[in-house]
Amino acid sequence: MYQSAIRLTLFRAVAIFAALVTAMFALVALDVGMKRNHASAASTAGGPITRSEVLTRAQNWVSRNVQYNLTRRSNTLVTDVDGSHRYGPDCSGLVSMAWHITANSGKGGNSTSDFAGWSGKRYLSSLHDLRPGDAILKDGHMELFARWKNSADHSQGAWTYSLNGGADPDGDGWQNDWAKGPSTNSHGQVGSESWSSMQDYRPIRYNNIVEDGGAGGDFSGDGNADVLARNATTKDLHLYRGNGSGGFASGTGENISNNWSAFDTIFSPGDFNGDGKTDILARNATTKDLHLYRGNGSGGFASGTGENISNNWSAFDTIFSPGDFNGDGNADILARNATTKDLHLYRGNGSGGFASGTGENISNNWSAFDTIFSPGDFNGDGNADILARNATTKDLHLYRGNGSGGFASGTGENISNNWSAFDTIFSPGDFNGDGKTDILARNATTKDLHLYRGNGTGGFASGTGENISNNWSAFDVIF
Repeated sequence: MYQSAIRLTLFRAVAIFAALVTAMFALVALDVGMKRNHASAASTAGGPITRSEVLTRAQNWVSRNVQYNLTRRSNTLVTDVDGSHRYGPDCSGLVSMAWHITANSGKGGNSTSDFAGWSGKRYLSSLHDLRPGDAILKDGHMELFARWKNSADHSQGAWTYSLNGGADPDGDGWQNDWAKGPSTNSHGQVGSESWSSMQDYRPIRYNNIVEDGGAGGDFSGDGNADVLARNATTKDLHLYRGNGSGGFASGTGENISNNWSAFDTIFSPGDFNGDGKTDILARNATTKDLHLYRGNGSGGFASGTGENISNNWSAFDTIFSPGDFNGDGNADILARNATTKDLHLYRGNGSGGFASGTGENISNNWSAFDTIFSPGDFNGDGNADILARNATTKDLHLYRGNGSGGFASGTGENISNNWSAFDTIFSPGDFNGDGKTDILARNATTKDLHLYRGNGTGGFASGTGENISNNWSAFDVIF
């Protein structure tokens, strides 16, 4: 009997130990699984971050079913998309995580009161100035702004990313609320604010947020949009660093790479290989192969770069990038066929190449246009758009992207008349630092560079078109 009791005790001890080990490994597997749920983040913590990445990071918590807990105990903090940082699973922790900030990292990010006094953000003058990736803040609560429900009528309210809190029946700190966004989460919740409820909030913008898409973007890593230009004689590539307020940094224009004479098309897709640094793509004039030049994030190129990523793009007369055009978080390429004039989408794979089987025709017959480019999101709905100049009228038309690799119904509206004065038109993204995507254009006669400030809703600010730099006649490619 005594020996039987010992055996029973040992058996129970082994069973308990096995259960504990099983639980421990289950928790480890869950944490690893959650960390691997998404590709690594492109930005560096505390550094510049694009609006699309902010939204991608927020959506990651929705996809991972992150539950609300206000305690900020160490064992409640949740990893971000790359698994390197942990944030509090509450309203301000979600915004801290989405913005990839390092402030108050010891307690899982800023609280709402921290955000109110934080120097890393700025208040916007109006709720109407909100753009995807901004936030709304009031005493005790905040939400990440995803997009307007109707970009033409803000009174219909906004879609948001949020953690709001709820009931806590067992008192363990985990409340019946889960991360939610514009699309219904697994608990049937959606992030939504009416226009009337938004009146209780103040709109804020992260100082390090940068615009998506548009050729150029931030090449030097200082958070300001830059311009790159190839000298027509030497074929060297020059960097003109933007000052963040609609002009150029003093003394800029440095030669960053010699002899790009081999290429007939040069443009920037933003970050094409997923390392958080702006890259350059170039088509060889002879082979017509597409080459990737990986940026180093500080105004130059990574060592040994220039690799051939795709053969024979001879079929196309126009190649450019809208940034992420199909909403998967990866930068894409658009190309117009020289014969059919149809527009084709080449979906990036996020690691410096293209998704399998891509190249689909997304729109027929763009023969009417002599200039086609993308400013990224030009109308403020969170989707990348296309601008095109009519070869006959020289009017500028806006083609609003639908966020899934095509165009919104009925789009193609004339947004500005007679751009015949210009021989080069392109977008560096937000060039004057107001959070709205802008256009730069070189006058064909004077060769001066003019800034056309976007109004954030698909048009231009009143009185814009100012000359920001004289005599760019030396360059045959500007982007």
